[in-house]
Amino acid sequence: MTIELQNINKSFGDVHANQDISMTFKNGHIIGVLGENGAGKSTLMKILCGYQPADSGTILINGKQANYHSPEAAIAAGIGMLQQDPLDVAAFSVIENYIYGTQRSAPPLRKLFYSKSRAERNFNMVSKTLGFDLPMHAQISDLSIAQRQQLEIVRLVSENVQTLILDEPTTGISAEQKEQLFNTLKTLASEGMIILLVSHKLEDVIALCDEVVVLRAGEFVGQHDMPAEKQALVELMFGKDLPPIQREHRTLSEKNPTLAIQDAHITDGRLHIENLNLNVRRGEVIGIAGLDGSGQELIMRAMAGLVSLDSGQLALNGNDVTHQHYHNLLDAGVMFAASGRLEEGLIAGLSLTEHVA
Repeated sequence: MTIELQNINKSFGDVHANQDISMTFKNGHIIGVLGENGAGKSTLMKILCGYQPADSGTILINGKQANYHSPEAAIAAGIGMLQQDPLDVAAFSVIENYIYGTQRSAPPLRKLFYSKSRAERNFNMVSKTLGFDLPMHAQISDLSIAQRQQLEIVRLVSENVQTLILDEPTTGISAEQKEQLFNTLKTLASEGMIILLVSHKLEDVIALCDEVVVLRAGEFVGQHDMPAEKQALVELMFGKDLPPIQREHRTLSEKNPTLAIQDAHITDGRLHIENLNLNVRRGEVIGIAGLDGSGQELIMRAMAGLVSLDSGQLALNGNDVTHQHYHNLLDAGVMFAASGRLEEGLIAGLSLTEHVA
């Protein structure tokens, strides 16, 4: 498959998100789509995969003009997108999401002769080929972000897409999960698929991509074959060399910690964390590291009052706040930002102003 974008334009009010963009993508390549926030990367990819129409311009697939106006039609044309937050239904199981997703865009005749057992066989076959080990009957709500991404990739590959677009796929996944994802993408590219990686993480692009295209303020500003030095990509993205950020030395107070958890035992039914001791002083940034699901989130929820300690003590500014409700800790200045922003941090039906209120 070869995809050619010709003179793509898209505006939102006074904001010209894409300005006369032309570029070509060839099969078997992993291509990084680079640009700072607001450069127009996601807008261009959403036009390519049918989520929104261009104001003007042409998309050619294998030299022929493509006229699709929905994600389902784009998938039928061979182009699918893995969103930054995977598109699935939390109340469904893995196999139910797979069946619903693949049947949604299936031709009428295939829907008429639908077979659940065949769908399960296909799911297992594609998952095994890609090296994924997904629990078929688990609920989506029990999966990690990485597993939800794997499910989306299985679905899109099952629908025979030849171009796979990934929007910031390494956000919220561990280093081990990223390595597995990258190995899968390399395999798909070796089989002739076009992989478009939308990212602002230069380390990921350097590690994975064969070439990059760069957008700046809605315009296509250049293409660069890989490998390339990080500084060369930075100059393409920003139009200038950016000096490294210097960290100032800071002397931390030796007084009582702002937030402290002592001799804590925490459990959520699956994980058991014992004898946890952690002190956080004013001006300090603490990293809690580990593989996905190792207990980092459980610790943070406990320190924010969202999970109750089985035993031990939680103190804020020297005051015992063990077993106090999250709202009390929020009023005292402790805030928890969930990794699942759409599920826990935001309400899809509200405007920005309503969220602030």
